[in-house]
Amino acid sequence: MLINVQMLRFVAAMLVVFYHTAARIPESSALPYQLFGLVETFGFAGVDIFFVISGYIMVYTTRGRAGPNQGQQFMRRRFARIYSGYWPFFFAAWLLFGFIRPEHLAESHLLKSFLLWPQSLNLVLLQLSWTLSFEMYFYLLFALLVSFTPTGVRTRILVSVTALLLAFNGYKHFVIAGFNPENFYNYPFYQRFLTSPYMLEFLCGALLAQWLEKNRLPMSRVWLLAGSLLFCAGGLINTVLYSGLSEQGYHVFPRVLVFGIPSVLLVAGLVAVESDGYMANRRFSIQAGGASYAIYLSHVLILGLAGYLGVGRWLAGFNDIITLIGYTLLVSLIFVISLLYYLTIEKRLHKLFKQWLALSPTSAHKITLKPGV
Repeated sequence: MLINVQMLRFVAAMLVVFYHTAARIPESSALPYQLFGLVETFGFAGVDIFFVISGYIMVYTTRGRAGPNQGQQFMRRRFARIYSGYWPFFFAAWLLFGFIRPEHLAESHLLKSFLLWPQSLNLVLLQLSWTLSFEMYFYLLFALLVSFTPTGVRTRILVSVTALLLAFNGYKHFVIAGFNPENFYNYPFYQRFLTSPYMLEFLCGALLAQWLEKNRLPMSRVWLLAGSLLFCAGGLINTVLYSGLSEQGYHVFPRVLVFGIPSVLLVAGLVAVESDGYMANRRFSIQAGGASYAIYLSHVLILGLAGYLGVGRWLAGFNDIITLIGYTLLVSLIFVISLLYYLTIEKRLHKLFKQWLALSPTSAHKITLKPGV
């Protein structure tokens, strides 16, 4: 079940929650601002962890599978998982933003947002769903790979595509400054999307799964520690070199290097540690990891509603300790609501979608990991 990877999904989702929560704490609340601000420097990179996990799981769940029928089954499983989890929050956002963000609702392209069709961020209804557009793009590419290539040549194809995409984005960033603000929008949106550096994280996760299928990673805890330290160091790099703005599109290639590499090490270390017999609590990891998709999609809505109701202004009237406790309780509430939603609603919706798409229990893998991003 890859228990440790399930736990990592939960951690990645909570990093994103802390990141968005920190942005709502005023600087005048010194202690809460400082403590949440530590996570804010790298919390957004929970998305990078999700992308690496997705690449890993796509290979892990399709080992030995090839042919058009397998590719179709793979895409239908992904469709069922993504949209059964996303559409309820899309409609919730549509309803909620009518009250708290009517100007954003009026600007959003609802049909494209509903379908997760790639588009500019300002047109996306639930803005963090931009990550799901990348997920669907990668799933489509991988479905084609499963459909039309034998398993024996996939590694060579993945290595070749990764090398080409790395060279292209390295040239674009370091040689022609294609990601600089003055040049960034000279490229059509779909070119920026289709060749995005984020695809390197999916590809590296996929290559990691290919490698670990035939090799054992020695010194597993060293790799895990290295990934953890480098990930935290990424927060320092973000602060010092990018003024805390490395999540901006202009810095996407450095972001992928700074946070993508530690994410690969984290996944590799956790898988290897589990192979050595060390794993997180099984029940909590499966449930919390399963709820990570709901955590990721729900938290912006809950934070937005809390802001609309004046929770932030109310907490600002207390001392730092009370304010810190208040925001910590808000984060905890997001987790509890999301977990209950996952256990009581999301799992049932996913089952209904699988039935709708005629996915038999035997055709669906037991591991259904999602960014969650």
